[in-house]
Amino acid sequence: MTGEELKQVLRRWGLNAAQGAKVLCVHSNKLSEYLEDVSRIPCAVRFHVEALEQLPEDKRRVLIEQRVRRKAHEG
Repeated sequence: MTGEELKQVLRRWGLNAAQGAKVLCVHSNKLSEYLEDVSRIPCAVRFHVEALEQLPEDKRRVLIEQRVRRKAHEG
């Protein structure tokens, strides 16, 4: 997965980078590195995206909304 592909996923999900970081459980600075291809996107993030993509749209939307509402670093 490239940074551009990850950007497309976030756009499809209707998320900005800060929201995407919460959904993918990564620090916002790290997500920025992934999006700009400064750092390689780890398998765990790619697998997380793949798993979310497998969910039906309505279930994915609920899960994404829950994750966006949580505070940073909240379990």
